[in-house]
Amino acid sequence: VLRGVRSPLRPDGVISLLSRSYRGDAPDTEQFAFGLPPWEEKKNEPLDIKRKRLLYESRKRGMLENCILLSLFAKQYLESMSESHLRQYDRLINEPSNDWDIYYWAT
Repeated sequence: VLRGVRSPLRPDGVISLLSRSYRGDAPDTEQFAFGLPPWEEKKNEPLDIKRKRLLYESRKRGMLENCILLSLFAKQYLESMSESHLRQYDRLINEPSNDWDIYYWAT
């Protein structure tokens, strides 16, 4: 039996001790499998809007290293990219992937 410590806050003066323990089992990982939605190209998007969107998305990566690399690249090259190159760049930065993979590939 665990004995409590005397407490001036409770009328009976006793604090009960609770025992909590880890059972060692982990929840099934399939319960926590959250997939990313598949990337879909924006159809019929005007090129000037696409360039602005890609510039913004290059700056707001959620990872400082990629924000710096991609925003500087986009600032210098987006305006001169063809429609085909813009589609490829859009796919590169927005297709569900790991941002660290992009970073290691680019450096």
